[in-house]
Order: sequence, then C-alpha cells, then structure tokens
Amino acid sequence: MLVDELDLPVAASVGNELDEEISTSERRAFVIARKAPKELHERNARPMKEGVQDDRAIQLTRLISARSRVSEAQPSLSYVRDAQVNLSAVSAPRQNLIFGRRGAGKSALLVEARRTLKDDEAISCWVNMQTLRNETPDRVFLYVIEEILTAVVTRQQNLRPEAAVSVLSATLYENIQELLGRAAPSTNEITALIPRIQRVLKRFLDTAGLQLFVFIDDFYYLSRAQQPRVLDMLHGCVRDANAWLKIASIRHLTRWFQSSPPLGLQTIHDADLLDLDVTLQDPARAKEFLENIFLQYARHVGVPALTRLFHGAALDRLVLASGAVPRDYLVLAASSIAKAQRRSNARLVGVQDVNQAAGDAAQVKVQELEDDMASNVTSATRTLEALKRVRTFCLEEKSHTYFLVRYQDKENYPQRYNILTDLLDLRLIHLVDSGVSDAHSAGHRSEAFMLDLSQFSGSRLKQGIRVLDFSGGRILSRKTKGASVSGSDRTGDTPLKIIAILRTAPTFSLDQFADLADEVGM
Repeated sequence: MLVDELDLPVAASVGNELDEEISTSERRAFVIARKAPKELHERNARPMKEGVQDDRAIQLTRLISARSRVSEAQPSLSYVRDAQVNLSAVSAPRQNLIFGRRGAGKSALLVEARRTLKDDEAISCWVNMQTLRNETPDRVFLYVIEEILTAVVTRQQNLRPEAAVSVLSATLYENIQELLGRAAPSTNEITALIPRIQRVLKRFLDTAGLQLFVFIDDFYYLSRAQQPRVLDMLHGCVRDANAWLKIASIRHLTRWFQSSPPLGLQTIHDADLLDLDVTLQDPARAKEFLENIFLQYARHVGVPALTRLFHGAALDRLVLASGAVPRDYLVLAASSIAKAQRRSNARLVGVQDVNQAAGDAAQVKVQELEDDMASNVTSATRTLEALKRVRTFCLEEKSHTYFLVRYQDKENYPQRYNILTDLLDLRLIHLVDSGVSDAHSAGHRSEAFMLDLSQFSGSRLKQGIRVLDFSGGRILSRKTKGASVSGSDRTGDTPLKIIAILRTAPTFSLDQFADLADEVGM
C-alpha cells in the first residue's frame, strides 16, 4: 500500500497486524507499506485554481488557529519526528529536562510520549505549572504528589485492599488531601512526607511491575528562585524507584540546580537534557522540518502541496520570519494566507504578505514577554529595555539585522549574557551560528544572532539596512534599497561562505547591558 511518508510508521504497524489475518497455514502473505510519490497526492487532489481564495485555504487557517497550540487535552494533529529522535529519549526510563522556546514543541513531545506508553507497563500523570503559578512552592509540590498518588491509587485494583502497599498509599493520599485543605501547611510537615512517598512509590511499582512517568509542562511559570527546591523534593520522592520526571521548560527561565546548598537536578548525574530548538544554523534542515509539519495540516483539509498556496520565496521567508519555531511558523503561515486573501485577484501568498504578518506579530511577542514574566515586573522591564538597545544598535547605529557576540564577553559576563538569551528564548532574536571563528585572531570565536523579522518588517522590509535572507535552503546577505552599508550581496551556498558572511557582522558588546545586570543584583 502507498501512504504518506509521515504515516509510514503507523502503516507498517497496521500492515504487520494484517499479515496474520491474511496468512494461512499453506501460504504466508505480507502487506508492504511504501511512501506514496508526491505526484500521486497532487494528481488525486481536487484542483485549486483559485489558490488562497479556495475554501480549503480558509479551512486551513481555521485548523491552524484551533490546533497549533498543543496541550494534554488536545494533542498534535500529526506528530512529526525530527532527526534527533527526541521521542524515544523522553519515553526512556530516565529523568529528563526538556528545553525549547515557546512554540518549539515541548508540550507536543510530552503528549506524544505519554500516548506511546503501554497501559500494562506504565502509569503516568500530567501537571501544567501554569495552573499553579500563584501557589507557594510547598503547595505546588503537594499538588504534583496528589496527581502522582491519584494515578497510583487508580491502578491498585489488582492488589488486595488489605495489602500493605494499598493501605500505605491510601493513607498517604488522605494526608496529602488534608494538607492541601489547609491555607499554609508547615514546611517541616511537607518535607517529612518525602521518605514516605518514596517508599510507597517504590513498593507499589516493584509489586505491580510498572513504571511511573510524571509529565510536568511549563515549569518556568514557577519562580526561578524556588525551582531547585521543588525539583529536589520531587527527585527525592522518585529516587531509586522506577519513576521518572519529564519536565518541560524554557532554558533561561529555569534554574534546575544550585550548588550551595546542593538542590535540584544535576544534568548528566541526575537528569538528561534535551534541546528541542531547531535553529537557523542549518536552514535547509529547518525548512524541511517546518514544511513537513505544515504539510500535515494542509493535507488534512485537502491541500495537496504548499505550492498551491505559496510562492516558493514566501515559503523561504516563512522560515526566516519564524526563526524556525514551529508554532510561530504555522501562525505566520495562517496570517500570511489571510493577508493574501485581502488582495484582489491574489492566488498565492507572496513575500510581502509574510513580511506584513511578521510585523503584526511584533506586539504579540512583546505581550507574551509580559505574560511570561508577570511574576517579576523588574525582569520584564529589563528585557524590554534590552530589546530596545539591541534594535537601536542593529537598525540605527550599524544598519545590520544580524550581529556577533564574542565568546570572551559571554564567559566574562554571564549575567549580561543571560539578558541576551532572555530575548532568544522569547523569539525576539534568533541564533544563526554558535561558533563563528575570527579571521584574524586564531582561537577567538563569536556567536551570531539576528533580529526577529517582526522587529524590522511590516508591509515591507525596512529600507537602508543589510539583512540576512533565505532562499532555496541557502543563507543570503543583501542590502535593502537605500542601504549605505558596504559590500555587495553575497550567497552562503557553502559553510565557509556562510562563515565569511557572518564575520562581517558588527559586534555587540555586552557592556551595553552592564547597568541592567547590576540593576537586578545579578
């Protein structure tokens, strides 16, 4: 049978089941699943002569609006596995810290990992920290443990009610309920529960022959100062038991370990770290990954190929505009279709439609910044001021949308660098290359960043500047109309040429953040 490439794993599984049904004692039969050629999809689809004016384009924008944000209650429309095989890592018996920017696919990965668990081998529970953002750390811990014990008690039907582990679990669950009923249970009472919880989990999981997976989403909503303690308490509860924490967060809004006194999860020793961000360091890979996701939405409503709605250059611009963040890519794609539909006689989305959609997204991203950091007004104010200074440096002082930050600055001023990476996690700047060597100083390296397209585009790109562009899987450096910056347009069709382009970028000194770092006592 011929199926879509992304349906091959499911098709192979169905085929294996059918093998047994159609085989006889005399003859063995097989069902073979193969990838359907792209031409077959397009040939069997209803024509789209009107392009973005077709009713399927409207259905596509509605589908993206409804399904682009993943949660426990609403899984991905179709989970697209990337080259790093993160799903198998998160499904493994190991503590995990899963990092990625907003929209990078953290929730989608957790939901998919939970879906793949087998009922006869594992139990699981799910906690979203956003709902607990106004609770104290002690009560957050109790709520998580309540979810864990609910999963345990629910699965004890195969044990005798009078069994020791059943009695211990039920008693402990009642204790947790009683503590949650109080306005302010004491810290000593709560920490005294940890060895009891660990003992119950270990005995139950060993007796039942099960694993426990605890999925915690949006952990960054908890105050950074309290995060190591909460992680330390949870780790104490599952240590030496067949129980595993799967924690999704934004890296630079997360403090997962403190050394004095030692609290939290120490990477390598206690937990493995997974980074979900697909960056612009490999634009061809980013383009393929993002278009595979988008294509699943398109085919769901009967659009056989993205080129039925988008010019090729517009698809390239979407990669750049989204900074390779999947949810941003989908939302910008839907907004771009809506922009094109307003143009009379427009059939395909053009580059200017993407530019305008990116410009409109600027205020949304700033609002997300304020929402993410609502618990710390000083931090939000600092980040907005940092964005203003980076924009001024790039667009007004240097007329470049991309810039370098020296490793030496990064190492000497980690607090100032953290301010920069706050902008990175909020998708207001994007990493282009993590290791640009200096052409004149051996051993000296820099990181290359670019401003998010929303910061210098609206109905059209800001004029008079040098920008990074993306075409056919290649990075380009070009000047917009009226640019006074030196150098001709250049194509980065090899890694060496890309490095040569990035070396010409101006260097942003972290001295510009000195007062911001001191301001918050970092």
